[in-house]
Amino acid sequence: MDNKERQLFNFYYNKFAERRFDEKDVFGFLSFARKYTENNRVMKELGNFIVHRENTTGQVQAFFEDCKQIIDNLNQRGNRKIYHLFSFKEIRNDFNALLSEIGFEKLSPEVMNDFVLCIISLLQDVKLMFGNKEMGHLSFAASSKELFLMGNMKAYHNGRYIPVTFPVLSVKNMYETIKPQDHNDTPYLFDHAIVEIMNIDGRLVITFPTLS
Repeated sequence: MDNKERQLFNFYYNKFAERRFDEKDVFGFLSFARKYTENNRVMKELGNFIVHRENTTGQVQAFFEDCKQIIDNLNQRGNRKIYHLFSFKEIRNDFNALLSEIGFEKLSPEVMNDFVLCIISLLQDVKLMFGNKEMGHLSFAASSKELFLMGNMKAYHNGRYIPVTFPVLSVKNMYETIKPQDHNDTPYLFDHAIVEIMNIDGRLVITFPTLS
């Protein structure tokens, strides 16, 4: 790492540690830091996913192919459950490991919550491609307790296609007061309405359509 690269790492790290960043800073950091993530599987996969978007490879592509297989077989007995692409703990640990390797201190859980929220926002509206065919897309969703990146695909059932949504990433909702829409706190799905994560005076704000 040369001195200019070290200066850039210092710039991003200070913004993260002071909670002065938004989704654009996370995009810039992941794009810049990709060459340093060979030993950090989660950060490498997320960085590639955000930069290449629908041209997914590696574990990300394998995850969505597995999700499609599960959804295609929803009517079968003993069908498997879809789990997250990466858990919050996996992202937190891998990101902090990357920082430690470069010589920085670990970041707090609150900063990591902000960081994962920005990743969720950056991956909105990504098309899920299988070969040359679009089989689904990603969208933002929000409940009173959690914020989600949701996968959207279709399953063929009784002669027709029905929509299926499933969580890909999630994080605690420490940002917006959201009224639960039912007793299960089912997330509000912003299917193709794009939200933005902004930073106002050191606090992340989610700009999404008015909830009813």
